[in-house]
Amino acid sequence: MKYSRLSALSLIAALFIPFNIQAEEAGGFLGFTIGQMDFDYDVPAQYKRAGISLDDRALAWKFLGGYHFNEYFGAELAYVDASGDPELKAANITLANFDLSGFTFAGVFRYPVTPRFNIFAKGGAFIWSAKAEWTDDANAVAQLLGGTLTNPEDDGISYVAGAGAEFEVIENLSVRAEWEQYDMDAKLAGIEHDDAINFYSLGLLYNF
Repeated sequence: MKYSRLSALSLIAALFIPFNIQAEEAGGFLGFTIGQMDFDYDVPAQYKRAGISLDDRALAWKFLGGYHFNEYFGAELAYVDASGDPELKAANITLANFDLSGFTFAGVFRYPVTPRFNIFAKGGAFIWSAKAEWTDDANAVAQLLGGTLTNPEDDGISYVAGAGAEFEVIENLSVRAEWEQYDMDAKLAGIEHDDAINFYSLGLLYNF
């Protein structure tokens, strides 16, 4: 009888402990990161001959949130924004600003290296929209030539993949450094982008 009771208690403990650990590891998170977004545009030859260039780097930021289902797996939603950058220029005069923004949905795998430091990898979808906004200078030139300019727009869905690391500086607050790659096939103002965009960022993450 004593052996049976001991076995039953051991079984209950064995079943309870993993769920208890999982409950402690599970939870939501919110964060903000900021960094550099690198582009790889295909600028038409006629643009280059006219001295028109396009920045291949831009300041970008994102808000993110999600949920850790357990110690290793989670899901993340983020809003990414690189509005106002990069710029289309000729002779140091800005002709247009290119805006890129969108939402990412990704599954996240975390590996705890230490109790306060973990690395992670992610993969999912990037729902994006992009547009070019001509400046007053560009519109003035177009009017002198007897034409008008319209602001082109494009959108689509592509993949997002990434990796990074998080370090807990104080309880529930971590520093996150990460790299993300977005695949985007867009054409705006005669300029095509059909290669990957890399986003390197640093920010803070609050776990609750």
